[in-house]
Amino acid sequence: MNQRQELFCFEYAHSLNATDAAIKAGYAETSAYSIGHENLRKPEIQCRITELLDERRAEQQRRFINAADAAIATLESIMADPAATPSARVAAANSLLDRGGHAVINKSLVKAEINYAELTDEQRLARFNALLDTARTRRIGSDIGGDT
Repeated sequence: MNQRQELFCFEYAHSLNATDAAIKAGYAETSAYSIGHENLRKPEIQCRITELLDERRAEQQRRFINAADAAIATLESIMADPAATPSARVAAANSLLDRGGHAVINKSLVKAEINYAELTDEQRLARFNALLDTARTRRIGSDIGGDT
């Protein structure tokens, strides 16, 4: 494969447009359409484009995983922050549970007649854990066909 074909592969992997890739690789605009089509039929070019697209997908997956890790860490910090409002902590917990494939905490449980401002941190944590346990129990029941 020559240098222009390598550049064509690189440009095609980014744009997925053979004509534009041919032009950016230095082929004449008047013949870019036919050369782009011809290049896409060559096995060595197909193989190189596949490699480049695989690299691109792997990079996107790495970035997504890093962003997901950061989002999870943010939600965990909100959930554990005693200075955060109870509703913010529950919303963070709901988001974590939802993304983890677990049932979201029923909002009617959160509306219980408890004044969170009057609870100690230990009492808040105990209440929060009780809500999580209830949500897990309901999720398990729905997974096995129960109607809880």
